[in-house]
Amino acid sequence: MTSSQEQDSERDPGVLVGLDGSAASQRAFQAGLRVATQRHLPLRLVGTFARPVVTDASYVPTMDAYFEAVVQDVHEMLRRYAAQAEKSGVTVSTRAVQGDPGSELIAESRAAQLVVVGKRGRNRFAGRVLGSVSAKLAAHAHCPTLVVPEKWETESSTELLAPAQDLPTGAAGATEPLNQVEESSPRPHDRRHFANVAQDLNFDSEIVVGIDVETDPELVVDLAAQAAALLDNPLTLVSAAPLNAQGHWWPNTIEHNLEIPNLRRPYTQHLQKSAEQVAEKFPEVAVRWQFFDGSPAGVLSEASRTAALVVLGTRGHGGFSGLLLGSVSQAVLNRAVCPVLVVPTHKH
Repeated sequence: MTSSQEQDSERDPGVLVGLDGSAASQRAFQAGLRVATQRHLPLRLVGTFARPVVTDASYVPTMDAYFEAVVQDVHEMLRRYAAQAEKSGVTVSTRAVQGDPGSELIAESRAAQLVVVGKRGRNRFAGRVLGSVSAKLAAHAHCPTLVVPEKWETESSTELLAPAQDLPTGAAGATEPLNQVEESSPRPHDRRHFANVAQDLNFDSEIVVGIDVETDPELVVDLAAQAAALLDNPLTLVSAAPLNAQGHWWPNTIEHNLEIPNLRRPYTQHLQKSAEQVAEKFPEVAVRWQFFDGSPAGVLSEASRTAALVVLGTRGHGGFSGLLLGSVSQAVLNRAVCPVLVVPTHKH
């Protein structure tokens, strides 16, 4: 096994992991190593560091010594992780680079099949929910991005509880109603019962993929099915749309209730077609679908409380530089408490 400190444009595409020495990057490394091992892919480990800006000449010697220590720490961290990867039989290369982590990983993602990063917790600024590196990669990476959140342990010893969504207010869950309208078939597998999760929204052990009726789901669904086959987990295709004419807070009119079957038909047909394609291409994967009355972000964020993985697409680059990550993708990444795989997609 070889470990290289230089960027190699000729290397085979593999799994790229961003590392910074934090607990979040440790979880990202473990997830990336597992994918690389199971898919027989090379592993690329990238550690970044910034040179401090000094305006007072008297501080230059101190800052130079500090910078040298940081560089040594990054190289040592990469050597340590590379050694772990090599013990697993994975071909690994490393790169320590001075610069912005998000920008460097985006550039590296051109030669990767998957990029993996950890999700940092919320900081004290209300608007900064998702770590800047995670958000930047999900929006701009040239390959799918896997965001691994903090590990959560139940605080109860008497009942099984699912973690709450990562909401800005710290509330136990979203306030919007989420109601299952239709499903292809009941779940054939056993699930754990969570005292704080509705059964229709209990996706225990499942890989959940969000299906957007306005995009071609083939790439997103194929990657989700590959993950399901790799992990031997069932796959559930999910779509959602608010069907209440008054935004869920007032009763529907009789006319609107009569129109609801027509409103949901494009979604259920889209789901059924996607499920049939999965069954044909991945006969070893147990696949089913569910359609909900509610917002897509709300349903997928709630699903993240129990699912093994949530997979969703983003429509890629839009007309405005600030809108490179779809609102649903951004909301789910912010609120999710399970790993989320974001796949670059485009609108029809």
